[in-house]
This record gives sequence, C-alpha cells and structure tokens, in this order.
Amino acid sequence: MLFGSGDTRKAAAAPSLACARCHVEHRGREARLAAVDEVQCGQCHFRGFARHPEFAVLRARSAEAPGIKFGHDSAQPGKFAGHLAEVARTKGLRTERTCGECHQRGPGQRDFSALSFDLHCASCHAKDGSLGAVDPVPQDDALPPDRIAALGVRGPWTGRGEEFQIGRGKVGKSVVRHADEWVLFNLRKLRREIDPEGWSAERGALLARLSQLQRRLAQATPLAGLDDPALRMREQAIEAEIRGLDGRIGAQAKATGVAAGLSRLDEVGNAIGAAGDAAGRGEADRLRAGAEALAHGMVPDAALPGEEFEARRRELLAALDAIEAADPTLAPRAQDLRRRALALAPGEAGLDTLGRARDQRQAELARVSDERALRAAGIQPPGEALLEPERAALGRAIDDAQARLAALSEAPPPAAGVTAEERQRKQESVEALTGPCVKCHLFSGAALVRPVAARPVLVRARFEHQPHLLPVQGDCYHCHGAVRQSKVSADLNFGGVQGCRECHKPRSVSQDCQTCHRYHPPAIP
Repeated sequence: MLFGSGDTRKAAAAPSLACARCHVEHRGREARLAAVDEVQCGQCHFRGFARHPEFAVLRARSAEAPGIKFGHDSAQPGKFAGHLAEVARTKGLRTERTCGECHQRGPGQRDFSALSFDLHCASCHAKDGSLGAVDPVPQDDALPPDRIAALGVRGPWTGRGEEFQIGRGKVGKSVVRHADEWVLFNLRKLRREIDPEGWSAERGALLARLSQLQRRLAQATPLAGLDDPALRMREQAIEAEIRGLDGRIGAQAKATGVAAGLSRLDEVGNAIGAAGDAAGRGEADRLRAGAEALAHGMVPDAALPGEEFEARRRELLAALDAIEAADPTLAPRAQDLRRRALALAPGEAGLDTLGRARDQRQAELARVSDERALRAAGIQPPGEALLEPERAALGRAIDDAQARLAALSEAPPPAAGVTAEERQRKQESVEALTGPCVKCHLFSGAALVRPVAARPVLVRARFEHQPHLLPVQGDCYHCHGAVRQSKVSADLNFGGVQGCRECHKPRSVSQDCQTCHRYHPPAIP
C-alpha cells in the first residue's frame, strides 16, 4: 500500500500488512469486512483525533502543480484586481459571496463539479470565441491544413479556411480557440523536432501507464468473481510472468559488472542507425561513446544526480523509439525495456525493480491459491463480485491514455537532423503559436504542461463539501480564508487539521477514523 505517497520504493520497503491485521471480525464471505473497530486503528496509530498529526501534504510543504497560471488574488494588482475582486465587481456581490459563481454543485448536490474553460473562463477570456491570433510562421514549422490532411490527420479545422492566412511560405491563423487542435498538432510536431528525447519520454510514460492500467483492468474482476477455468488461466498467467522474471533476475545475477553487456552495444547501435535519420544516428553515436567509456573503466562511483539521471533516461527512451522504428519486430522487447526504464529511480539497480515485480506477482499467486483452496473446501464464491465502479474508472483512464498517445503519435518524425539555427527558428515558431495560450498555460520547451485541476489533495481521505457547508452557513472563507491572498494555482488554501478539530470533537461531530479515511489503494494509480 502506498498510503498516498505514490512512492513505490517506499511501499516496497514497508512491512507486509496482512488483511487480518485490521479485519478481525471474519464471519464468512457475507460478513461486512469494512466494519473495523476503532480499537484496531489505535493499536498501531494514535488514539483520538486530538492527536492526529498535521496532514502530510502540509507537513511536507508540498502542493499541487495544476499546470496553469491562476490566482484568486492578483500578483499584479496594478494590471488586474484579481479574480475574486473582478467577479465581485461584475456581479455586484460581496467578495465572500463570489465563490459560488465558479464553484457550483455537481450531481447529487454533495460536492462541486470540476471547473471548465467553457463554463467558467470563456465569458471573460474568449468573449468572441477567440483567444487571439497566431502571426504567420514558416510552413516548415507549422503545417497548413492541406499538408496536415496529406498525412492522414483530420481535424476540426476542415472547412475553416477563412481563418488561415497562407502565403509566401508562411501560415497564420486569425482565430485561436481554446484547445485549438491546429495549434496543438503543430506544437506536438515542433516538440518532436526540437526535443525528440522529451517526446520519447512522454510517449514511453504513456505506453507504460497504458500497460499498467490494462493489467489492472484485467484484474478488476475479483478472484471470487471468476469461474474455475478463468481462475486457472489467471494462475497460469501469473506463473508465466514469475518464470520470465526469474529468468531475467538470474541473467542479471550472473553478470560480472557494468561491462557485461557491452558486447551487444554494437548490435544495438547498428539497429538504431538503421532508423535512417540523423536523430537515430546521433543516438547510436552516443551509445558507442558510452560503451567506450565503460570499456575503459570510466564508471561513476555513485548514483547520478536526479537531473542527469533523467537526461540519461530520456536518451535511452529516444534510443528505444529509434530501435522500434527501425525494426518493428523488436517492438515487444523495446516496450518491456521502456517500462523497466521508467520504473527505475536514481540509485536503484534494475535488479531491484525486477525483484519488486516478482514479489508482487508472488503475492498475487498466493491469493489465487487461497481462492482455489476455498473452493476445494466447498466454499463457493458469492454470486456478484464485480467491482463495476473500479472497472469503469479504469476504462475511462485507459481511454484517456489512448487518446493522449494517439494525439502524440500524430506528429510526423523529423525528416532530418535539426541544426542549431533551425532549432532557434522553430523555438520562435513555438512562441508565436502559444502566444494566445501563455496568459494562463505553462509550457516546458515546446510541451504544454498538462493541467491537473480538480485532483484531490488529500488522496487518502473521504470528503464531501455539503455536510461541511451547513454549519458555516455557506461561508467558504471559514475554512478557505487564505484564498483571499492566494496568487498562484499551486496554493492549497485550507487550514489543515486544526480547522477540522473545530467541529470534529467529542460529543459533537464524529471522530472515527473511518469517517474520513480510505485505506485501500485506489483503482487508478
């Protein structure tokens, strides 16, 4: 269990926690195992809410990174009064009553719906449907609609020819909509040309996430919900994975040192060079240079610093993309190596990753064996055991990952290596394309930082606004007073556990652990 940390290495090092450590009232399969006595919690943790530590997200001074520029107050009061003040002025409201103009109740009226540009931002930022215009840029950098169509890519720009200014080798656009598909397509193209390693890293991360989600979806039907043939198939699949992991672990254990795999680097370099472009040849040259350094004993004594580690990983992911392009038959192997590279952390050996994966598979196999033993003893599974909400959530996450991967893959590969002069020109084209966007959005090079608004901050908590609004008569500032001075979107704007204790106290509001806490990891990582 990650306990909300998201740190798999921390979770792997934590002691194993048996289900029966908390769930002690087993009375058959129909028993409600979620009913855990508070005494069980107190045996390992603190007794009483008064001793509850500050929330981890505040203790660590961590914050969300929504990927968007936003402040309830203003960072530049001379130019803009701030969103709270502006809404109060335009709507004729007191400042403390402006929250409901944007934060509106969702289905069931229990909590708030996520914000969206069309509903909450467009009335001020795109009054005529446009965020601005893109000045003409070279057509080698931003493709006009007809050249995009020639690549087999279709988009909503079809039939909007009047919005484009095309001539003298340049293309511009007079109307830029929110999430403009033409702008985003050309940004992905430019990113692949300017930062091929970053493009490969994002593609690799999406492929790895998609594989992880698909595996979880396959397991989203609990073992008790599988019939005997399906249970046997699950067992065989896990056993096959364990055999494969054992083979890899054994091969790595026999290695005599970091130079043990150098004999195959020429083969790998040749495969990359066969990709037929300058980027591929550059990756091959870097690999050969690294091989020479290793062959002469130039091996670092300590783990690489975080930034250098990430740079090396990006190079490796770009190399794997080149290998896959040169020889599609190597795609399964490249995908496996990509997942393993993304799972590594600075200072961690590949053997550690394989060992952690094997431990996880072994635990899964033990659960299958337990289920088979129950059935052999005549204990039949319940009639309904499908976790439909989890399956639905995983399905949505898979659809999102597939859509992002498809959009990223639309970018055509660079025709040739990019010179320093061309790189500078293309970077200027990126700035022209993103001119209407940078007022609110953040960019890293040519890549849009993906907004992650509306993600829960207290990831292991259960919280609904509705019952909390009644005691304070809808006064959001009672808990979120800091929002009046909030100038960046990363601010958390809530007071922490002390604010909760104002109401959650003896002979008042419940203090039970289960009132707020969720213990099992969520379906979607």
